[in-house]
Amino acid sequence: MLFINLALICLLFLNINIGETINYNLSLVYQIPINNANDSNNFGVSDVWGYTDETGIEYAIVGYRYGTMIYDISSSSNPIEISNIIGPNNGDYYYHRDYKTYNDHLYIVNEMYGGDTGMQVIDLSPLPNESPIQLDTYTQIAQSHNLWIDSSGYAFIEHYNGDNIHIANLENPSLPVYESSFNNFALNCHDIFTRNGYAYVSEGYSNKFGIYDLSNLNNISSALATIPCEGYAHNAWLNDAGTHLVTTEETVGKTVKIWDISNLNNIQLKGEYLGENDLAHNVHVLNDLVYISHYTTGIKIVDIFNPSRPIEVAAYDTYPANNDGGFYGCWGAFPFTENDYVYASDMQNGLFILDFNETYAGYVNGYIYFNIDIPLANATIKSNLNNKIYYTDDNGYFDFGFPEGTHEFTVNNEDIINITFQPHETISTNFYIGNELMQGDVNNDTEIDVLDIILVINFIMGASEPTVQQEWTANMNGDSTINIQDIILIVNLVLNLN
Repeated sequence: MLFINLALICLLFLNINIGETINYNLSLVYQIPINNANDSNNFGVSDVWGYTDETGIEYAIVGYRYGTMIYDISSSSNPIEISNIIGPNNGDYYYHRDYKTYNDHLYIVNEMYGGDTGMQVIDLSPLPNESPIQLDTYTQIAQSHNLWIDSSGYAFIEHYNGDNIHIANLENPSLPVYESSFNNFALNCHDIFTRNGYAYVSEGYSNKFGIYDLSNLNNISSALATIPCEGYAHNAWLNDAGTHLVTTEETVGKTVKIWDISNLNNIQLKGEYLGENDLAHNVHVLNDLVYISHYTTGIKIVDIFNPSRPIEVAAYDTYPANNDGGFYGCWGAFPFTENDYVYASDMQNGLFILDFNETYAGYVNGYIYFNIDIPLANATIKSNLNNKIYYTDDNGYFDFGFPEGTHEFTVNNEDIINITFQPHETISTNFYIGNELMQGDVNNDTEIDVLDIILVINFIMGASEPTVQQEWTANMNGDSTINIQDIILIVNLVLNLN
């Protein structure tokens, strides 16, 4: 029974840590609860997108159980619902809806069936003086999980019935017409992103990301390159330079990955990131910042200026109930606004309008010392901003990245140090901290006793290896060797102390 109780206590402790809410560098401007329109399982809110009208007013577009809501968020103290577009709402537990805008038009795809099945087309040009106008729905596709619209005016629509990716021409934005299809490729397409004549397709249960040439839409052939993955190939987005592809796998324990695709014949994995709940959903990339809708941990923003060292620079937990690995919480994150706002949709908690002044990562390295020249080995360096923990190595050396600015850290739960980070720069600095080390106090518990003698015996017998500071405290006679003479000197200290 004692064993069971201890196990339960440990689980309780773990759950408390897992549920910890961490918000920093993203501040809440306004939350719009939509959960009162969710179903009995509290699902209904889906993806989020944005739009800016010709006068500069910005709008947030978010899916809910019965359709799509559009909010004027120009007044942060009072967002205004300006449109409620009813859509299909049967047959999907999570009520998937996806959005893109092009030339003052909004395009909506739904994974549900029911009234108005297809790609809904909304004319946003009457804003701000008049309400949006719902036009004829494009019915050459039925249910769809996702769509993408590129700058050339083509809508690439994931279509799990028939053509795997259905391409519609938006030359007339009000009247999409069929253009072409990925008929024989990307068979399990879940998500598609295009830029500069290439398509980056997340191929779901095929467990791969495919890169395709779009120079001839009437003759799309096999992938130029593929990136295999162990999880579900869920979502992919390019960095601004087009040199790196960021991918997600929507599988517990599978990281967000940064791939160098500058040479399609030699694609290389450069960096990985994963938040506390071990389950990421979607990514968007803007200015080398990856905006991640990270389910129960909310939204995370990660700097990939150095793709080999992705650094989390901001977080806001839209789902504070826990950080478990379930499909709850933050569905979408939209960063492409003109007012530094970020929109985040949470399946249970509605729409979040967040303020983010672009914050980038800096890097620091150096040594932490006791007694001026004694390295502090294997020390913990805990951030007082976001509770992240870093470590020194056996030589007291540390090397990590963190959001720009001056931040406070606690070393070994005792000593406070302040470290300044400059955006995209590496700074080397050393710290001299802590209590004075006593020779003979090998375990550094401020007492010289039989425990220290046992440690030294273990060092001599080879049962364990001393750290740098243990070598200094155990080497009583200063001959740079730990031996029986040091044990004798410590024993004499213990006898004299007693």
